[in-house]
Amino acid sequence: MKASRLWTCVGVIVLGAGLAGCSVSVSASAKAGGKYILEGKDRIVVTAVQPAAPEVAPQPAPPKPAMKAKRVGKKIEISEKVMFETGKAEIKVDSHQLLKDVATVLRENASVSKLRIEGHTDSVGKDKANKKLSQDRADSVKAFLVGVGIDANRLEAVGYGEEKPVADNATDEGKEKNRRVEFNITSEAAAPAEGGE
Repeated sequence: MKASRLWTCVGVIVLGAGLAGCSVSVSASAKAGGKYILEGKDRIVVTAVQPAAPEVAPQPAPPKPAMKAKRVGKKIEISEKVMFETGKAEIKVDSHQLLKDVATVLRENASVSKLRIEGHTDSVGKDKANKKLSQDRADSVKAFLVGVGIDANRLEAVGYGEEKPVADNATDEGKEKNRRVEFNITSEAAAPAEGGE
């Protein structure tokens, strides 16, 4: 019985006893499930019963989000683009998890001794400015990966500007594809011989 309901019940008994001209005192234990004793003409003992808590079925753990990066041959392929602030090398927060996944792939592939982070732009603007922007963005990605625990000696950052388009810069769709960051494995330690250390 809940405490509020119990005290309502006690109050009714006390009131009834009072109307009958009896003096009534109430004592109760502090713990749930204790006895509430009413002393008057008759001694009445009311025991509070704590209802059992309902059983809660264990909830399954939420599924882990899918990795946004994976190793494919000599590349780490990403499922979405690394996004930067317009015209800047600042990485958008939306891309932080993507780069953390790239770091996870590197940790899982300890044999990769050198990963080249390549920055690419479309053809809009001057060649020199595009080259600098692509280098700055590649450097930002490298700094992020180092910041989450990847050894800087395993990474190199190269900005190619508009030199290596993968689509036609004459269309907006092509320009969008050309603005990108790629991750290419350029060096890998040989696996130890069987039985070796």
